Amino acid sequence: MRGKIRNVPKKSELEIAKQQVTIMGTPIKTKENPWKEKARSRSRLNNRLKAENKRQHERAEKWKKRYYELKESTNTTTVKNHHYPLELMWMAVWMSIHFNVSLRGVSKSLCKFGELYGLSIDYISPTTIRNWCLKFGLYCLLQPIKKGNYVLILDESVEIGKEHLMVLLVVRTDQSSPISALRFEDVKVLDIRVQSSWKSTEVEAMIKKQKKKHGIDFSYGISDKDSMLRKALTNCDLKWVGDCTHEMANQTKALFRNDDEFNGFIKQLNALRAKWIMSKNNFHVPPGLRSKSRFHQLFIVHKWGQFILNDWENIPETAKEELMFVKQSEDLIKKMTDFHYLIESFAKIFKTKGIQDNSTKQWKKLVVEYRKKRNNELAEQVEQFIRRMNQYLEVQKLNFDSNFQILCCSDIIESTFGKYKNKGGAKIITDDVLKIAAYPHKKDLVDVKIAMENIKIIDLLEWKNKNTVLSKLALLKRKKKKNAA
Repeated sequence: MRGKIRNVPKKSELEIAKQQVTIMGTPIKTKENPWKEKARSRSRLNNRLKAENKRQHERAEKWKKRYYELKESTNTTTVKNHHYPLELMWMAVWMSIHFNVSLRGVSKSLCKFGELYGLSIDYISPTTIRNWCLKFGLYCLLQPIKKGNYVLILDESVEIGKEHLMVLLVVRTDQSSPISALRFEDVKVLDIRVQSSWKSTEVEAMIKKQKKKHGIDFSYGISDKDSMLRKALTNCDLKWVGDCTHEMANQTKALFRNDDEFNGFIKQLNALRAKWIMSKNNFHVPPGLRSKSRFHQLFIVHKWGQFILNDWENIPETAKEELMFVKQSEDLIKKMTDFHYLIESFAKIFKTKGIQDNSTKQWKKLVVEYRKKRNNELAEQVEQFIRRMNQYLEVQKLNFDSNFQILCCSDIIESTFGKYKNKGGAKIITDDVLKIAAYPHKKDLVDVKIAMENIKIIDLLEWKNKNTVLSKLALLKRKKKKNAA
C-alpha cells in the first residue's frame, strides 16, 4: 500500500549552492547581491575619507600650535621706563660683559639681531649700552651674600695715572673644589672701589664694612706680599696666606736677577732677534721678551733654546755661527728646564688642591723622584728654589691645623683684572669697574629685567661719585676745554 507523498518545500538556489561542495572541498562562491557590494564599497570609501579628514585636522592643529609658539617666542618683552625690549638688553649685557665686545660692536650686532624680532632699529647709542651694563653690574654688586664662612681674596690694580682699583672677592669655604682651581662662578665680588692711593686703614674699613653689612665671617685672607694689604688683614684679625704664584715668580726673579750667565744669554738673544726678525733665518728667530718680566718667561726661553739644540743638525752653517752662544749654554738651558718642570708641578699641585698634608707629601715625593731622574745633579739655584718653596709651605701651615685645606692661589683676581683691562678702549679705570661685579653672575633674563627697572641712572652717578676718582682721560678733556676757552 502506497504511502502518501509528502509536500517537500523547495529550497532556494542559495541554500542549494551552499550545500554543494567542490572537488577540493571548498564552498562554491555564490553570486552576491550587487546592491550590497555597492553599499560595502561606499562604506570603505567613507571610512578612508574620515581617516584622511582626521589626519588633515591633526596636521592643521599641529602647524597651528607651532605657529602660535613661534609667534609667542618672537614677541619681545617690555621693560618699565625703557624703550628697547628686554631681549636686546640681555644680549647687550651678555656680549659686552661676558665676551668683551666693544660698545660699537654690540650696537651694530643688536641692530641685526632686532631684525629677527621684526624691529626696525637703525642705531643704538653705545652710551645706552654702557648704561645697561653698568646698571646690571651695580645690581650684582648690591646683591646680598649668604651668611657663612668665607675666604677673602684682595688685590690692587694700578693704571698709568692716578687710578688705583681695589677689588675684594670672597669664596665660600664649603663650596670651593679641592681638585680644581677657582673659576669666576666660584667667587662673589664683595666690593669694588677706585682711589688715587690706598692706605691700610682704608682697606681695613672697607673689609669691616662689608663684613658687617652681609653678616659673614672670614677664615683668612689671600694676597701678594704687599705690606699695605698684609697690614690691613692683620688689623682685621685675619690670618694672611701668601699667593703661591707671586711667591714662585719672586723667588725665580731673586735667583736669576744677578746671574751673569743668564743676563748675558738674554742680551745675546735680544740682539739676535733684532738682527734676524726680517731675515731668511726668521724660522729660528728668538722669542720676544718683555724687559720688566723676563724672569717670568723662563718657559719661553728654555723652549726656544731646546728647539735650537734639537734641530742643530738642520740649521744652516751661516746661522750656526750666530747661534753658537746657545750651544755653549746647554747647562743654562738644562737649568731653566728644571725650573720649568718644578714651577709647573708646584702650580699644578697647590693651585688646585691648596696647602694640606696630602698635597705637601705629593710635592716632596715629586722632588725626590725628579732628583733621581737627574742623578742628583740639580744646579744649586734649582736646589735653592726647592728649599725656598718648602719654607713657604711651612710658613703658611704654621697658623692652621695640619688637616686644614688652605687656598693659596689668587689667580682668579688676576684674571679679573686681565679681563677688565682687555675690554678695549682707553687704558683707564673709570666707573666701568662695575662690570667686574657681573663677571661671576649668570646674567639671566629675569635678573637683567630687575636690574633695568630698579637701578636708575642717578644711582650710577651716586656710586661713581662715592667710589671713583677723576680718570686721566677726564682730566685731559677738562684741560682741553679750559685751554679752548
